[in-house]
Amino acid sequence: MLTGKRSRKRAAVEEEILKVTADMFSQRGYHATTLDDIAVAAGISRAAFYSYFPSKEELLRRMYNQVISSTQTALERIAAEDLPVQEKLRRITRHHVHYLATHMPLAQVFFSELFNLPPEMERSVTQANRAFSQVIEKVVEEGVNTGVLIPVHPKRFTYALIGMWNWMHRWYRPEGEWTPETVAEEFIRILESGYLQRHAEPESEALWRELRALRQEVAALRTSLRTADKTDNVN
Repeated sequence: MLTGKRSRKRAAVEEEILKVTADMFSQRGYHATTLDDIAVAAGISRAAFYSYFPSKEELLRRMYNQVISSTQTALERIAAEDLPVQEKLRRITRHHVHYLATHMPLAQVFFSELFNLPPEMERSVTQANRAFSQVIEKVVEEGVNTGVLIPVHPKRFTYALIGMWNWMHRWYRPEGEWTPETVAEEFIRILESGYLQRHAEPESEALWRELRALRQEVAALRTSLRTADKTDNVN
């Protein structure tokens, strides 16, 4: 029991250190933040800090792992659900927007420090990002193949979708009036309906459209009758 309590306490302290560090990295940058800065902000001694994290690089590694694990797990769960494609994309959008909006310092670190990572960590993150994109791409491809979505290019559409979400770290402010729900629903509305107003079709245009369709049906019927007559003559 005591071991369990110590384990929970350690996890809570580590989580608090990560939260404090994410705030500092997002404001000052990784290289400009020292371990002393983090220890003071977290309210622990430098020696105590080392008992939780051996280095500043390990803190950064844990942050990236946390973002990747949380987002990838949720994405794969939604993609595997027995849902229509459009509902999967809605739920993925809502979850990802909500995650980024409620973990903004972590998201800012994830995207701003991406090109400052050690080579091994950079490769790992690149692979994780590719896996994330591929899950979405498969959902989009399913929608295109089944006719639920318009014939977009799955990979290009996936890049556009992820770009819409991930750029939030540059402009979203948690203390502002825009809630994650407001942002997510507007993204969904734009994706599904476009951004142009749809006006009622003039009656004359509707009549001409119906007339063209009728002419096409008559032409097809005449072709069918001619083919049938030729077949009868041969027999």
